[in-house]
Amino acid sequence: MRRTMKMLIVVLCVAALTSVAAAQAKPIVKGEVTLTWDQFVKITGYDPAARGGPTTMLSIPWKDVQDLLGVKVENVGQKTMVDLPWTEFKALLAWSMKQKEKPEDKPPAEVIITSSEYKGTLDDKKGDFELKLAIDVLREKGWKRIPVLPITVAITKTTLGQGMYLNARGNVYELLVTGKGPMQATLNFSVAVTKAGGMHRLDFARVAPGSSVVELTVSGTDVDVKVANAQALTSAKQPNNTTLVGAALPGNAPMAITWQRAIPEAPPVPAKLYAETQTLVAVAEGMLLCTETINYNILHSGVRELKLKVPATASVMTVSGRNVQDWRVSAAGELSVVLLGEVTGPYALMVSYEQPATDAAGTPVVRATGVVRERGYIAVVALANVEITAGAATGATVIDVRRLPAQLVGMTNQPILLAYRYVVDRFSIPLNIKKHGELDVLVTIVDAASFTAMQLGDGRRITRAIYKVRNNRNQFLRMQMPAGAEIWSVSVNGKPASPAKDAAGSVLIPLVRSRARASELASFPVELVYVETPTKAPESRGTLHVDLPGLTVPLMHVMVTYYLPAEGYYPLQYNAAAYKGRLRSVKRFAMLAAGDRGRVVRYNANAAPQLQQQVDRRYQQEVRAVGAKPIRVQLPINGKQFLFERILVLPGDKLWFEMDYSSWKIGD
Repeated sequence: MRRTMKMLIVVLCVAALTSVAAAQAKPIVKGEVTLTWDQFVKITGYDPAARGGPTTMLSIPWKDVQDLLGVKVENVGQKTMVDLPWTEFKALLAWSMKQKEKPEDKPPAEVIITSSEYKGTLDDKKGDFELKLAIDVLREKGWKRIPVLPITVAITKTTLGQGMYLNARGNVYELLVTGKGPMQATLNFSVAVTKAGGMHRLDFARVAPGSSVVELTVSGTDVDVKVANAQALTSAKQPNNTTLVGAALPGNAPMAITWQRAIPEAPPVPAKLYAETQTLVAVAEGMLLCTETINYNILHSGVRELKLKVPATASVMTVSGRNVQDWRVSAAGELSVVLLGEVTGPYALMVSYEQPATDAAGTPVVRATGVVRERGYIAVVALANVEITAGAATGATVIDVRRLPAQLVGMTNQPILLAYRYVVDRFSIPLNIKKHGELDVLVTIVDAASFTAMQLGDGRRITRAIYKVRNNRNQFLRMQMPAGAEIWSVSVNGKPASPAKDAAGSVLIPLVRSRARASELASFPVELVYVETPTKAPESRGTLHVDLPGLTVPLMHVMVTYYLPAEGYYPLQYNAAAYKGRLRSVKRFAMLAAGDRGRVVRYNANAAPQLQQQVDRRYQQEVRAVGAKPIRVQLPINGKQFLFERILVLPGDKLWFEMDYSSWKIGD
């Protein structure tokens, strides 16, 4: 029943409101229910005699309520009556009326200034302005404040609409507005003008929001008027010796106006061009390769096309510069360069071209045409094995290379052989070019070779050689092997290689190209293992002869570590006369490899494997540096150690040595 009572409260409030509307005889509005007073008394059971006392009860048949308002509640009998005291009915009526009130829809802005126009007249002492404002007031209730002008200006007159008032508050003048809708306001004010250095200035802050249109009348016709931050500015001379200026200002820009006596515009004059050329002439194989920079200085007016004269025998290769759009060379030898837009001031143009070296009699260069004056510098370098001499120059001056512009000197890494300067239209610099024959240069060299040899008592000998090679462009390393030598393994730069043999019997080991390292080529190892077998067994005593492979390239350093049977007797240990050969017997090596300059290996007869271990360790480091994994043949090192060495072995030199021995155990 309580839920039914809540619904009845709303229904009764709506019924009461509709009865009040009927009593006031207002027109029926959609959604309203209109009751006559008799109907209201009949439905509610209201007793007018009780005059609304607190104990007065109102009885309303539920069926009539549903019929009049179209409200239906489930499980309520059609003959049900609802009784309410009059005081409660009034409270419910007040609550229902409050609920019917719609909340005020506040606009996003109280006031909008739809337009503001400043119209001013300026002279040497002051500026008189008229500000017209078109205002749209959006909020209906309460007072609205609209800032219009800074307090620093002097307002002389106002024309305000109804319900508008001018007030000074803080740093601004403001309009106080009541009511709602469009309004107009006009304010006249004056601003002082300052003068310094012949320039008049007037400024004040614009506190009224929004953009503005400005119209100024300035005394005099020869004035230059500027409005700071103006998005559009027009100026026109008037018949009454005044200048009319129009401008549009954005919303956040202050009013800042300056004017002074205008400088008469100079009549247009044609452009004047001055040029300085810097030409690098590189003498190559039968050709002159020229690179020229033309530095322009363009005065007075801008130009969009540059013209130059190309030598008759020259072919232009490239043209580059800032904003170059197109270039072409006519049949008459005129180079036209079209730019994307006009240029003034400094401008640099780069032209590269070539011409036959036989036409170097006058050393022609590209010349700028249509210029007031041109001066230039020429530098001559050689890119081939040629000898360049200069004849007697006419119209040009021979200068020291140090007097050339730094930009021209920086265009080449080659030494500059000849340098010239010219300032005249016609000049000639004959060059005498003499071609010399070329000599072959060294393209492959072996920095060091390390031999480790093991001599057996039956005469067989196994040798392992490691060459440190620097190669530029040779395909093979050619070597002449000792007679009867059998090659077991070959590796180049840590990778197995397959040797070959030419018609002359030389062994060909394929090479790789050395990697560049700093200013030179890096060396790589070439390893060779071979075995020599004699035709007959040696005697227990005699002379041992050893040959080493020969090369067709220079070998800077040879180191031989030779191991002989330990039971033998070798006079070389006590008497140097027991040895002959192209290598010398030493106690220590001057170096171990190309990268170990100055490093020595001390002789130790009781530590035979040490040298082999050092060679192996050095070899492994170099091979790992190139990412390779070599296949190694380990030598069974044992016996007495002897060291032999030679510095600088030239192609064709034969390396051999002989030494006496005795007390060998033949067959071991």
